[in-house]
Amino acid sequence: MVLRVDTGSKTGSNVTVNLPKTVQDIIIAKKIVNIVIVVDNPDIRIGMDLTTVQEINKQAKSDVNITASRTDNGKLIGDARKAIGSRPVFDLKVNYGSGKQVQSFGTGSVSITIPYTLGANEKAGNVQAVYVDGNGKVHWLTSSVYDSVEKVLRFSTNHFSTYGVGYKQDAPAPTDISTHWAKDDIQFVINQGLLTGTTSTTFSPNTAMTRGMFVTALGRLANADVSSYKQSSFTDVKNDSYYMGYIEWASKNSIVNGIGDKKFAPDQSITREQMAIIMQNYAKVIGLTLPKVHGENTFADSAKISAYAKDAVKQMQMAGVLSGKNGNLFDPQGTATRAEASAVLRRFVELAISSDTMQD
Repeated sequence: MVLRVDTGSKTGSNVTVNLPKTVQDIIIAKKIVNIVIVVDNPDIRIGMDLTTVQEINKQAKSDVNITASRTDNGKLIGDARKAIGSRPVFDLKVNYGSGKQVQSFGTGSVSITIPYTLGANEKAGNVQAVYVDGNGKVHWLTSSVYDSVEKVLRFSTNHFSTYGVGYKQDAPAPTDISTHWAKDDIQFVINQGLLTGTTSTTFSPNTAMTRGMFVTALGRLANADVSSYKQSSFTDVKNDSYYMGYIEWASKNSIVNGIGDKKFAPDQSITREQMAIIMQNYAKVIGLTLPKVHGENTFADSAKISAYAKDAVKQMQMAGVLSGKNGNLFDPQGTATRAEASAVLRRFVELAISSDTMQD
């Protein structure tokens, strides 16, 4: 369902969309899975999934107003001013009653699209959404991506606040990626905080990605709160290891399984088919329907793909997240390198956000 807000030729700095309770009830009854609010001035797009509308309905129990206000950058202070500068910043709210707000959408997801043209010398990979909390603290959103073709910043969130277009200065580029094919992907995952270097100056792009490291990157992407996990369910995952909480989170959410005998093999290299399965499971958990961007490809070594991984490999290949190698090989049991994992993570982030902000 698309709600278009036409402001005529006026350039408004504040727009309000009324969502009456009767409309909320219809959306829920008819199970309308995506509601997109398109505003022409200020040019912003807000997409809400069904869970978000259900959460608004449950909390407000009344008509609500969704407001998007362009905020004066001059009011930004400290880290917020440093991160956003003169780039667009919006205050997003869901109001009801007399001065009440629905701030959190629980497990719901809201996707926002803000137009932005890159400034001189700015790089697309460094543009990232930020939100400023009530204490003025800046939070960088890993689930955000700048679309250079459409010239928009897309991001998803589960609560409303003050959101802006931030620019993250490059973390120092590792010295061993300057001529690597995955240089931009690696810089992206470093800037997003998903992966770190192997030393202060190197990334080791061609070394193997371990199972523990890959699950940690996914947990960081999901902004998973792992503080409550104090003990490992796997005998070979130490309680004080950096990946313990993330492996527990992924295991409890059915994103990963162990290798049997209560073991996880965190330091074992991840195979390409294991990566496909984990990404397919993660997509299910976040409610992402993987699009079919490419036709199904029959790899020359498809007979080598384990039976339980065939569907995941097919889905990831058709979605464009995981591609084959030279000679039309998939190399299912081959080790995924840190560079390959970086490329997979970046493609997945871009896919998840562009699917979240479905074009009408």
